[in-house]
Amino acid sequence: MKLGLFMMPLHPPEKDRTQCFEEDIELVVHADRLGFTEAWVGQHHTIAWEPIPSNDVFIANVLPHTKNIRLGPGVSIIPHHHPANVAARLAFLDHLSRGRINCGFGQSGIATDSELFNLPDRKTQGLMTVEGIDMILKLWQAEAPFDFKGQFWHIKVENPVPERGIGELLRPYQKPHPPLAMSATQGESLACRMAGQRGYMPLSTNIVPAATTVAEHWRTYCAGAEEADRPPPDRSIWRVARSIFVGESNEDAWNHALNGAFARSFDYLISVIRARNVLNLMKHDLDIPDDEVTPEYVLKHLCIIGDVDECIRQLHDLWDVTGGFGTLLMMAHDWDDRAKWMRSMELLAKHVVPALPTV
Repeated sequence: MKLGLFMMPLHPPEKDRTQCFEEDIELVVHADRLGFTEAWVGQHHTIAWEPIPSNDVFIANVLPHTKNIRLGPGVSIIPHHHPANVAARLAFLDHLSRGRINCGFGQSGIATDSELFNLPDRKTQGLMTVEGIDMILKLWQAEAPFDFKGQFWHIKVENPVPERGIGELLRPYQKPHPPLAMSATQGESLACRMAGQRGYMPLSTNIVPAATTVAEHWRTYCAGAEEADRPPPDRSIWRVARSIFVGESNEDAWNHALNGAFARSFDYLISVIRARNVLNLMKHDLDIPDDEVTPEYVLKHLCIIGDVDECIRQLHDLWDVTGGFGTLLMMAHDWDDRAKWMRSMELLAKHVVPALPTV
């Protein structure tokens, strides 16, 4: 199994922002040294817990400090940007990295982000996301003159001067473009079905139960592939995210998880999901009352916590209930104890993941 990283990021609001960003950079560099194969970086504009507003700028900063790890926006929130801007910036990153870029696309679930950009309802944002992705793919292949007219964007270059290079768009380093991915939350996720239809990599979120929702992601993805008459997909392209902390002992791991920023981050995430009236997403049993969905509940049912042997056991269970996947994405949590987190990553990379099966 391959090991990757997904960075939302997650930082307590009172923590110094500069320190947060410096630790985030150090975390990706440390992951690269440990052999992590990829890292995905999120973005939001109005959340103190997730303070990276421009993941492409962050990736550009990390690139010269890393050697092998692939980097990608997780995700580029399409309704927040003009597709021509996304296409140009990601193509530029692809060149700067000499092809170490993956591209994740999606939409935001944060109401204040949508309010900031004066965006319409979530359904309309979903339509904007699909159109925006299509526009980006067209722009990566376009030669002016062109005229792409959609419901939300009209993108054109009508008067190029080819002999002077005027009207020429930057194309990606990787041909025809970097690998594409879409994240999935709900079991019958429309994004997951679309990813299957188009052959994009599916990324399963860390905040839903594995035995029900995560397993459903693969079935939804395969259904999308079948609808598009694509060949049966290989499970090696599937990324599954989990919040993981590996300690020297089970007691040490649980003490750290319960009494620090790890648990606090789930208090924040629960509040976001509750505000969207989709708290059932986090429940392994729908009969559980809402008030029992607490950080402690999430740590017990949605996270991987323990010593090396216990984490291996839990991840074997994750493998069994999902049917197998290609890359485990460790969620990045705040370094409230830098030494413990660096040791956790080392144990995960050198002792836990090598004991897991591969597809």
